[in-house]
Amino acid sequence: MIIWLINFVAEPMNNIVIDTNPLVYIDHDVTDFGKNYAMLLGELCKRNALLIPKIVYGELSLIFEDEKELNDFLSDTGIIIGETKPESYVIAAKRWEKYNRRRVLMCTKCGKKLGKLICKKCNSGIKIRQHILSDFLIGAYALQMKGRNLITNDGGYFSSYFPTFCAH
Repeated sequence: MIIWLINFVAEPMNNIVIDTNPLVYIDHDVTDFGKNYAMLLGELCKRNALLIPKIVYGELSLIFEDEKELNDFLSDTGIIIGETKPESYVIAAKRWEKYNRRRVLMCTKCGKKLGKLICKKCNSGIKIRQHILSDFLIGAYALQMKGRNLITNDGGYFSSYFPTFCAH
């Protein structure tokens, strides 16, 4: 199991952004992951501000029964809903576009690169999306924060598209 704490430097009151997955693991009590993320956040919240962008709030709303339950979870964990700057949306969109242009289909078992998928009916190319724009909005939000700290389960991806983060 890998827990990614991207670009963390232990300084008083860092802003630490949390991706959706660690919070889902905590709420769903996912073996090892949930417990480890809960312990990590418990330690970090003592000297840091824990933040999520509004897009993470939206994604989390799908796993909680209602808004009150979600707000109680965030309150109990000390997580603050942050504001995303307009320029972060532009950064996210440009990096998502880059991701879509350079993505290659590859066998997950052997690594062989595959040709393009083509629709047999209309002969159009078919794209398979693995990361959606919200992933890039989360990365861009973390980028706007001083320290650029991010807790995620997708460290390799974020390090590729947000190279100022360092995966640990």
